[in-house]
Amino acid sequence: MTSETRNTGPGRGAASASSTRTAESTQYLDPNRSASPVDQPTTAVRPPSPHPQGEPSDTPRPPTPAPRDAGPLSPLWVWGSPVLAVLAVVMLPLAAATTNLDDLGGWGLAAVLSPFGWAALVLAIAACVVELWSKRPRIPMLGIATTVLILCSFGMPSVVMPQARFTTAWLIGGFVDALAGTGVPPTGVDARFYWPAFFAQWAWFRDAAGVDNLDVVLRWFPAAVVAVWAIGVYALARSMLGGTRAPWVAAWLFLGLNWIEQDYFSPQATGIVLLLTVLTFALGPLATRRTDTAGVAGWPRPHPGSPRLPRWRRWLVSAMTPPNSPTLPPRQLLLIYFSAALCLLAIAPTHQLTPFAIIGQLVVLAVVGRFRGRGLVIVATLGVGIYILIAGRDFWMTQISMITGGGDEGGAIEAGFFERLEGDTGQIVVKLLRALMPVLTWLLAIVGAWVYWKRRRDLVPILLAVVPMGMAAVQSYGGELLLRVILYGLPVLTILAVDALRAFVRADRRREIALGIGMLILFPVLLLIRGGNDAYMDVTTEDVAMTRQAYDQAPPGALVQPLSNVGPYGLEGIGEHNRAPGVEGCTQIANDPLRCIDQMQPQTLLFYESIEKEGVVLNGEQPGWSTRIRDQLIASGQYRATYQNGFNAVLVRVVAPQ
Repeated sequence: MTSETRNTGPGRGAASASSTRTAESTQYLDPNRSASPVDQPTTAVRPPSPHPQGEPSDTPRPPTPAPRDAGPLSPLWVWGSPVLAVLAVVMLPLAAATTNLDDLGGWGLAAVLSPFGWAALVLAIAACVVELWSKRPRIPMLGIATTVLILCSFGMPSVVMPQARFTTAWLIGGFVDALAGTGVPPTGVDARFYWPAFFAQWAWFRDAAGVDNLDVVLRWFPAAVVAVWAIGVYALARSMLGGTRAPWVAAWLFLGLNWIEQDYFSPQATGIVLLLTVLTFALGPLATRRTDTAGVAGWPRPHPGSPRLPRWRRWLVSAMTPPNSPTLPPRQLLLIYFSAALCLLAIAPTHQLTPFAIIGQLVVLAVVGRFRGRGLVIVATLGVGIYILIAGRDFWMTQISMITGGGDEGGAIEAGFFERLEGDTGQIVVKLLRALMPVLTWLLAIVGAWVYWKRRRDLVPILLAVVPMGMAAVQSYGGELLLRVILYGLPVLTILAVDALRAFVRADRRREIALGIGMLILFPVLLLIRGGNDAYMDVTTEDVAMTRQAYDQAPPGALVQPLSNVGPYGLEGIGEHNRAPGVEGCTQIANDPLRCIDQMQPQTLLFYESIEKEGVVLNGEQPGWSTRIRDQLIASGQYRATYQNGFNAVLVRVVAPQ
């Protein structure tokens, strides 16, 4: 599936080289030799005429064999992929109508997804594979097939669920709501308000559109932002791998290995878009190589017959050798520099970690002389430094432990993996698969780095993936630190993995079938992993309506709290209704409900079905545990129910707080 040898059979070199636009350097076309699929030229130019001076121009040349794929394609290759893609889309409404979300348990969405949903995913994969195996794959059709694949995998929860899943997405929506009113972030509520660019951006969008909420945006944001990520990975793969098929496989492999689920409505999702944009500029139009005086790319080589220089001296000479200049016109370079600088400046007030990841990667590229634009490193460093020192002054003066780690050695690893390895059988299996996926990714990438090194004598790509791991020193950031670190390196890791797969296929074209089967296994596993928490991350329309009604009825400044921090409890009232007093052990009331409620004395308590399922599948509670707590509170006379329907309820305090 990843082989580029489809275009390199006997007699096909000239046609293949002239039609491929993905090389890193201009090459001459040789009609007697097949063009290498790895180093296909960006712009193919013909060599000087081989005729000696004075030879008649009508001297006959050897005939160029006609390309093997010059004839018309069979209807199977013309209509196969479009028909499969249409059938996949048709299956989605049927999947939404026949999936019973009430049965969600520890195995998540995969256990309850309708057969129509699985059929849609298989058809989407088949549409991609069929078009890729065509003699002449069509770029528009590959783009459409990839879009359908994203819709049937990352977009499947948005299709079958009536509202956006993921509690944090609703909390971010509440942050946007807090800025939409006054335009000023509330203080002392959440550290994320020190980086308010994303919230302010969507607050402006919301006000400009004249809407009261972003429920639809929250629901479809994951599929939309992942599509943009896939475009960035495809662009990077074209620069690093060349070829016509390998970049598409890189995009698909990135999708299949992206279990990290940081694509919900959030600042880091936008930060990844900006990061990929800058990397695409750096490894594309701004890419350079150090050259010796003879113009040969790579480390300067000694003259023939001269003694070999010591390694340290060769490294020193290489470091002092300036990189060559990009070949683009000055106006285009200026536009690219300006766009990249805007992206770097936009990252600074958007997210805490992403600026450091891209700065580290740009520093590596600048040191090894792989991109012309070291001024961008200065722009990014100054932008982040000035923003933190001035706009984020209150943050680093009061919460510096989040940067230094606060002496909590191993906190990130413990919070990122060991503390999450709990729950019923389904939860344990899903979380072990989440640990296995990064191992698989890194193993493939290491093999790909070796293949890339043998072909290009270049270790820069693997360094780009390793650089973000340095942020693991931030111990107290929490469990999501490891997720972000893996995500920052995933685009380059998957591109290297594709280079390994391409070498594997070139040895025997029949191995393409094995890769197609692997794709059919990878994406269902992805759906299982990503949907593993859906038992307590599912949000219903009733949940949203009940929560908004509770906030509308709450007195100004009254404390509104959920029994546990799942569900859409934060969609409104940020900074007004959630300033809970700090009570030890009561970060979540469900940890010790009666004691925490007695000491915190919230005015309104929210109960969701997702809270009930969280206790059962994740914390080992007996079914009905949340209902028993609710009944005890009502029986005590301290609270009365203003809304009840199954596990959903709103309790309002009827006695004055002491």
